[in-house]
Amino acid sequence: MFLVEVALGKEKSILQCDTSLTKAPPGFDSVVARGSSEPDPKKDKKTVLDGKEVIVPVGTPVSQKAWAKSHFGQSEYLIYKESQARLRYMLKFSFD
Repeated sequence: MFLVEVALGKEKSILQCDTSLTKAPPGFDSVVARGSSEPDPKKDKKTVLDGKEVIVPVGTPVSQKAWAKSHFGQSEYLIYKESQARLRYMLKFSFD
């Protein structure tokens, strides 16, 4: 598994699958499929990478009232340009 730093830019939020999104919609840099639950933002951790403060979500998933009608269980982040992603870490684990 890779952990990736992503530059989302201007986000377009969606609540259901849209197979027409083969590129970012005009005026947007990325698409976020909003999930009905996300890590508790109260537990977010801040760290500095390359001199920039970044937020790392580490909390237990909690329901998101704003996205309660979403067809997605958790949020998914869609970027369309390789330049928007930077591989940061590679994790190796097993399910024994």
